[in-house]
Amino acid sequence: MAYSFTDELVSCIPALHRYACKLTRDANAAEDLTQDCIARALSRSHRFEPGTNMQAWLTTMLKNLHFNNLQREKHMTKVELWDHAASVEATQLSRLVCRDVDRAFRTLTPCQRKVVKLVAIEGRPYQEAAEKLNVSIGTIRSRLCRARERLNTMMAA
Repeated sequence: MAYSFTDELVSCIPALHRYACKLTRDANAAEDLTQDCIARALSRSHRFEPGTNMQAWLTTMLKNLHFNNLQREKHMTKVELWDHAASVEATQLSRLVCRDVDRAFRTLTPCQRKVVKLVAIEGRPYQEAAEKLNVSIGTIRSRLCRARERLNTMMAA
């Protein structure tokens, strides 16, 4: 029987998915990670040496993908300005939403704008924002809370 890369790959998927579940601790993220790993393995099948351990090759690839995703997420700031935000497809609509967010942002007090900029936009830790603004962490939290409430109210109107 001839060697089949895809047959060997398919036989490794269950163990690969279990490992992804352990790494991500989230079933949906594990499925995405497993799928990304399989896609990468297929695109790099020419690098795999038949006769070597496919499971180890895939596991290493999956682990590296996971850690790369964690690093990427660390540098991305996730800002949730309002609940149930819909995805925007049309360019004109996205411009209107950006305009509305900008208007809502300008209604914040200067102190609230600074906190939102530091924490929510730049992704700085509360402690760093508190030191930069020379206030306590509690003040940072309360200003951020009031700013989010104000933004939610303005965006809902």
